[in-house]
Amino acid sequence: MIRLIVNADDLGSGPGRDRGIFRCFEQGIVTSASLLTNGPSFADAARQALLLGLPAGVHLNLSEGRALSGPIAGLTDRAGIFPGKTGLRTILAAGTFDPEGVRRELTVQVERVLETGLVPSHIDSHQHFFLFPAVTELVLQVGRACGIKAVRLPLPAEPAANDLPAPLGVEVPLYRRLAPPAKRMIEQAGLYAPDGLWGMPYLNRLDRDSLAELLSGIGEGTWELMVHPGFRDAGRLFSGVERERELDALTAPAIRRLLVERNIGLTTFGACVCAS
Repeated sequence: MIRLIVNADDLGSGPGRDRGIFRCFEQGIVTSASLLTNGPSFADAARQALLLGLPAGVHLNLSEGRALSGPIAGLTDRAGIFPGKTGLRTILAAGTFDPEGVRRELTVQVERVLETGLVPSHIDSHQHFFLFPAVTELVLQVGRACGIKAVRLPLPAEPAANDLPAPLGVEVPLYRRLAPPAKRMIEQAGLYAPDGLWGMPYLNRLDRDSLAELLSGIGEGTWELMVHPGFRDAGRLFSGVERERELDALTAPAIRRLLVERNIGLTTFGACVCAS
């Protein structure tokens, strides 16, 4: 039996991205999304997700934009601006940040979703910062305290032979190394996680052909597929033509037929929690 959660990241990052995610939920194979709580279109995206019944998680973020809780010692600048992906990883490696400040920020991000009336189906982390040991336990504690029972496990599901050259090819092996200890901590916390995460090596290159290839390689188990569909948002990073290629792939009738042929059942984090 193969069960697959198809989760669209970065809901709330821009109106074009949001429209694309909703299109893939209504007309394609996306089963859930993750809300970026400090994103510019968060409020509108949350209202629409509630209206459509889209299962939504919290896309915890410590690298991009401005902290919702204000400046965090050792992490943000004086204006509360996060340090970017590379800066965050340097800080996490050094362990020089204020852990209580981070706990407060993560809690505020979850609470902002709860205030919309949505009940978060899961938590995950922007650019997979959850895997870094300095914050793994903090994330799990916040999830449990807020009543969230599921979490993304960024354990690459594709064979290592599929890893790309640098720079992405350097990151995926890092995730392979960091994920097993995080998995043990998830289990110890009594939270649910799928068996692994598909889609990491396909970042920015997922189209109909590569999605069909990916789905053909999935074996028995319960998995998550991470996707980033959308329409283009002018002037926003990571919002180009690659987003529309993903949207096209995720709504293609041929992809739906392939799921049926391979007996891949689409599911959600909430359904998996109830079944576990």
